[in-house]
Amino acid sequence: MIRPIPLVSVVSLLASLASAQCFNTTLGSLVPNSAGAPGVGDDVVFDVVPMNFAFPINGSTATFTHAQVSTNGVIYLTNGTPSGGTNSGYPSLADVQGIAGAAPRIAPMWIDLDFLAANNGGVYINNPVGGPLTVTWQNAQEWDEPWPVYTIQAQLFSNGNVVFVYGGNAGTTLNAVTAVSAGNGITATASVDLSAGGNAGTTDFMYEQQPFGVFDLGGRSVTFTRNAGGGYTQTTGTCVNAFHQKYGNGCYDSSDSFYQFFPDASTAPAALNGQSMVMTFLGTEYLVQWGGAAYVPPTAGAVALPITDDSETSVLPSLPLPTPSGPQTALFIHGNGMISAASNNAILPQNYAPDPTGFLNAPATAFFSWHDYNTSEGGQILYEEVTTTAGTIAYITWDNVENYSVPAGPNPSTLQFQLNLTTGTVSIVWVTIDGNNTSAFGSGHLIGYSTAGPSSDPGSINLATTPPFVTSSLNSTAIELEAAPAPVSTASSGTAVTYTTTEMPEFVSGSGLFVGLTAFSLGQIPGGFDLGVLGAPGCSAYVQSLDFTLTMVGTTSTNTVLLSLPAGVPQVKIFAQSVALTQPGVLNAFGLTVSNGILSQVAAF
Repeated sequence: MIRPIPLVSVVSLLASLASAQCFNTTLGSLVPNSAGAPGVGDDVVFDVVPMNFAFPINGSTATFTHAQVSTNGVIYLTNGTPSGGTNSGYPSLADVQGIAGAAPRIAPMWIDLDFLAANNGGVYINNPVGGPLTVTWQNAQEWDEPWPVYTIQAQLFSNGNVVFVYGGNAGTTLNAVTAVSAGNGITATASVDLSAGGNAGTTDFMYEQQPFGVFDLGGRSVTFTRNAGGGYTQTTGTCVNAFHQKYGNGCYDSSDSFYQFFPDASTAPAALNGQSMVMTFLGTEYLVQWGGAAYVPPTAGAVALPITDDSETSVLPSLPLPTPSGPQTALFIHGNGMISAASNNAILPQNYAPDPTGFLNAPATAFFSWHDYNTSEGGQILYEEVTTTAGTIAYITWDNVENYSVPAGPNPSTLQFQLNLTTGTVSIVWVTIDGNNTSAFGSGHLIGYSTAGPSSDPGSINLATTPPFVTSSLNSTAIELEAAPAPVSTASSGTAVTYTTTEMPEFVSGSGLFVGLTAFSLGQIPGGFDLGVLGAPGCSAYVQSLDFTLTMVGTTSTNTVLLSLPAGVPQVKIFAQSVALTQPGVLNAFGLTVSNGILSQVAAF
């Protein structure tokens, strides 16, 4: 059920925020694509287009007249011929430098971006005579990450200056690169902190390799100005655009599975090398902690298991392994980094292709460090048991096992599963993980645990930064709030924004009736306030006050309210959260669940 409300009555409450409007709002048209649809897709390098001016780079005599844009947040510069630039979304430093003769590359956010029709996403180009060339990656999202949806922009000027602009909610889960590079195998420089500004260089190469899972340029502009030293002087500014950003978590979201998914092998070594994860068995659940285990080198008594490429074998441990699915008298060890209670050889889509959907529907309960390893090319998988003061521990070691690559080459990885057959605690230790990503069959890694059969999807998490947590024997999905389109308010027009609440519980079991409200506030509660004092433990309030509310009554678990932003609303943050009512005692004593929060930044673009 849709309930609209005008904001005229609350505009007087909104305080204007002084900030620069940095986006060029004239987007132009979708970038042409002779091989497919213009301006959309995943891993697409579009057609070469004229810039309509000569862009200087790499000295006063070298200029470039054409651009070739990639969906993955990078522009290659040419003089009319195809650039030969990679469509990879996970660049190495060598990719950013380019080989000898390679085209210059301008990259506001080089990462695996995706543009979906559902988000009205697309890559736009505006190339007036004399410049600036403006490329806008509108409503982008990182591949396989449904949130956030954000906009970034690059502006190239005829004097050689470059400006990058970022939506306030721009962010990534992996390593993004921001760079201006002359290509041509330019000599590497050190990564700089662009968010701090004040950088100066003497070559046409300046970049930042963002830390894993961190992107600190949201809501900023980054300007590269040509300097007398032959390089760039870099500064930052602040920009405000309209966007929605989720924060906090709804209740109750529980799954008997958890995982972290690395779509590309090149990102895995930085996250896994020298790291470990410990799953302490609690009887029906696991306490999951990052770190805490150490590699134990195999002894001469370790037995090499008969595992070839994409195959598995079973072993009978001396003691049944305690698990939430009961004691396991047999362990199935798969060459591609899975240890399960029964065969997972038929896991979909293929047992060599890590995939969250296949993981969540695995036939057997399993522990995963899933990747396409190849013992037929080199290395071995060893099994041994050692009795210690902590119990009898089964060590399963991938000892210099090859990472599948094309062509085959020396790409060994070493990791170890440690299964305490006495206590049930399971640890994984990653010694060295190879980053070669040349396999045509995919090179991803998936780390986690899942019980047999369908599991609800908790989403990929960054295990290194997630606090210790306890798995659940249940599969339930939390109530969730989303909003679209972006809350734009200009001097002459406004926007009707729909706030959608999903996964609402029934008001009365079997009634087919769903009742709740969406609350709006001009303030938030950072970190949330636990509603356990009201009888709803594990549910958090994220809005500071109930400045106005909209009720929802419907016959499905998804309901919407409509917030009508008029013209002339100043830059302001509005916070929203949904509440759904149910019978006391069903989910908690009070009989309510709440959603995550939504921060809606109102702006003119």
